Amino acid sequence: MAKDYLNIIERALMMGLSDKINAVVTGDIHIYGQFPETEDLKFPAIVVQQVSSGFEEKFQGEKITFGSDATSSTGEIYGVSFLVHLVIDKETTIKIDTTGNGTPDTDYKQRRLINWLMLNIANSIMEINWSDYEEEELVITERHLAAWRDIGFIQEVQWYGATAEFDIYFLNKR
Repeated sequence: MAKDYLNIIERALMMGLSDKINAVVTGDIHIYGQFPETEDLKFPAIVVQQVSSGFEEKFQGEKITFGSDATSSTGEIYGVSFLVHLVIDKETTIKIDTTGNGTPDTDYKQRRLINWLMLNIANSIMEINWSDYEEEELVITERHLAAWRDIGFIQEVQWYGATAEFDIYFLNKR
């Protein structure tokens, strides 16, 4: 039976984003594992949504070894795709450290905040140290940002938003 890699990766992704982003802002960036009810939504919001998973690459003979386990097991490279949705309302203001001295000093809001969050979410995902969050042995082999898309403003609700697709590949040992 395979370990619970998909849930481990999803939790690590959410915790890693929260730890990195919230370390450089005043206030909280709220991370959700699913779309919250509208009345429960707090801004700025990041929603991590798993949208697909499956075998990426089979190994010849399907035998693998990795980590501290020297025994040969059946496995493959497995992939999981996430959509990361970013939503802020028109009134959201976050103070950000722009000087690098560790003290948030500049107010960002609206489109400027969306742009800052897009870049820093991408950077945070690429910089996550998976061993900080792993509950089981986990080997991430690759991670890719496909693209930010649907970047814009919804006039009716006064929300700014953007969506990115991230693909994460790992060794799936069965």
